[in-house]
Amino acid sequence: MGRVLLASLMTAPGAAVGQKPDVYILAGQSNMSGRGLLADLRPDEKVVDPGIMLYGNDGRWRPALDPLDDATGQVDEVSSDNALPAVGPGLTFARTLRRQQRRPITLVPCAKGGSSISRWKPDESRSSLFGSCIARVKEAGGRLAGILWYQGESDAETPSAEAEQWPRRFSEMVAAFRDRLSAPRLPILFVRIGDRPDNKGDFAKFPSWTLIQSLQSNVHLRCVFMVDAGGLPRKEDRLHLTTGAQRILGERLEVVTIAARQQNCQ
Repeated sequence: MGRVLLASLMTAPGAAVGQKPDVYILAGQSNMSGRGLLADLRPDEKVVDPGIMLYGNDGRWRPALDPLDDATGQVDEVSSDNALPAVGPGLTFARTLRRQQRRPITLVPCAKGGSSISRWKPDESRSSLFGSCIARVKEAGGRLAGILWYQGESDAETPSAEAEQWPRRFSEMVAAFRDRLSAPRLPILFVRIGDRPDNKGDFAKFPSWTLIQSLQSNVHLRCVFMVDAGGLPRKEDRLHLTTGAQRILGERLEVVTIAARQQNCQ
């Protein structure tokens, strides 16, 4: 089982007395932060599950509802997004997982739209994406259960020589998260970037798209699992996933989470 974060952990609001919540980090760039339309949420997706809590960017607890990643009252400016808060895969993931288990869940959003893998270089400072995320996870407490990671589109915009650094930087980041959080077998579920954007000019804008896809397909690290975003519906920009696509992705992430536990990753 996953090792406990810190000696004096708090129990998240909404958790059963004496039961520490499973904590999931939502990290990466815009498709993890979420760009699906709030207007496309179903009525049942607007109902609170008291067993799923959010430790927000503002350092406050609340029942988890979309949008999870909201820059309002942001404590650490480094991860603030200019885009309107919207729908990512995190809440569907948590709701689906809750149907398989009754343990409470805490979600900690750390994603930053447009961030390249180099922006996630391990750095203890709260002025860095990595350092800010680590600090907020430790503040949240609980039982660290996994990281959901969706990133790579920004690296697909770079020349091949730069894009080819993605696997090394990803591996270093994974090792650093596990080290800082004392969780050597922490499951990392990463999403392989989806279909190549095909609007006019996109081929030139994303010269390394297929390279990043190939590099991500060939990641082989202990307790690191890939989920494919290929074929999922996209918005008109042909880059960001629709609300329906994020729903499907959240369900896929849950399936892989259950499989990870069966491989003694936690």
